Amino acid sequence: MPEWLQKLLPFSPTTHFISFAQAILFRGAGLDVVWRDFAALAAIGVVLFTLALARFRRRVTEAGS
Repeated sequence: MPEWLQKLLPFSPTTHFISFAQAILFRGAGLDVVWRDFAALAAIGVVLFTLALARFRRRVTEAGS
């Protein structure tokens, strides 16, 4: 895998979800083990939701005028 792509992967929700899901499904891990992946996934979700909401509001405002 190219080095530049390896540096981008921590910002991908898929990376954290796979780690999170494997820990729970295969090892029966609790929240004390997976909280970092859960927090990263939640943070990425908040950022993407905020960006989508801002874009939506801009589009609605443009269409209304």
